Amino acid sequence: MWYLCGLGSNIAPETNLPLAVARLADHFGEVRLSPVIRTPPYGMVTERCFLNALLLVQSPWRPEQIKTLFNTLEEALGRDRSDPLRSVRDRPLDVDILLAAPTPAFDSTLIGEAFFRQLLAGELVEGVPLMLDGQRLGETAATIYRDQGAGHKVVVQQGQNLLDDAVKTTLPG
Repeated sequence: MWYLCGLGSNIAPETNLPLAVARLADHFGEVRLSPVIRTPPYGMVTERCFLNALLLVQSPWRPEQIKTLFNTLEEALGRDRSDPLRSVRDRPLDVDILLAAPTPAFDSTLIGEAFFRQLLAGELVEGVPLMLDGQRLGETAATIYRDQGAGHKVVVQQGQNLLDDAVKTTLPG
């Protein structure tokens, strides 16, 4: 199953988003990331803007298992998931499944946030540069994986579009 996910942070996002992407690449073997964009907070009162991106992963796991993994990662980075007001509080990481499908073909009209629809459509945006193990990501769509042949080094391959099948990587293993 393919999972299109929303990824966001407004507490130390320049640190937390790359860390989350690396951990997810460790788990899934490969993740595809849209450009990272700065957005105002929605549905909450805060001075902190968010950095948001789309994340695409493939897994045989059921959605409930994927969400449990995401919740565990959010907690590992400092989010208090027991707080009843967690949906309106600042957060170091928020990862949500937006859509799931047997192929990486998604209907953007089913996504609530306009900025996520824009990213899925591959519209030109000014991506926010981030660093992951000395490599830039965030400005364009990218595929991220660990090259086990090179001592588990993180590899960031810049692409044209989140769903661009022209981006091919050597899968770890």
